[in-house]
Amino acid sequence: MNRWKTVAGVVLIFLLGGLMGSLTTGWVLKHRHPLFRKDPESRVAFIMKRLSDRLELTEAQKPAVEVVVRGIDERMRGHFLKQRLEMRRLLDQETEAIKPLLTPAQREEFERYRQELEARRRDRDGPSASPRTFTHQSKETQQ
Repeated sequence: MNRWKTVAGVVLIFLLGGLMGSLTTGWVLKHRHPLFRKDPESRVAFIMKRLSDRLELTEAQKPAVEVVVRGIDERMRGHFLKQRLEMRRLLDQETEAIKPLLTPAQREEFERYRQELEARRRDRDGPSASPRTFTHQSKETQQ
C-alpha cells in the first residue's frame, strides 16, 4: 500500500512540475519575449539586432534588411488577422446553429456567457486586437 502512495506522489509531483513549467513558459513568452509582443517596432528591433549581430551586417546592409524584415512582419500580422477573422466567423456560425436548439431562458444565459467570454478575450488581447470590431466594420461597409 505504501509503495502505491509513493509512486502516486512521485507521478503527481512530476505532473505538477510539468504543468507549472508549461504555464510559466507561456507567460514568459507572452509577456517578456520581444517576438511575442504586440508592438511591431519592438519585434523588428529585436530581429534586426539578432540578424545584425549574427550576420555582422554592415551599416549599408542594415536599412535594406530592415525593409525586408518589416515587410515580413506586416504580412504575418495580416495573415494572423485574416486567420482570426475566419475563426470568428466559424464561431459565429456555430453559435447561430446552437441558438434554435435552446429555450428562451437558455438563449439569454447563452448570450450572457458569450458576452463574458468576449470580455475576457478583450481583457487578455486588448480592444485593438478584436476581430469582432473588424467583422462589424466590414459588414457595415458592405451595406
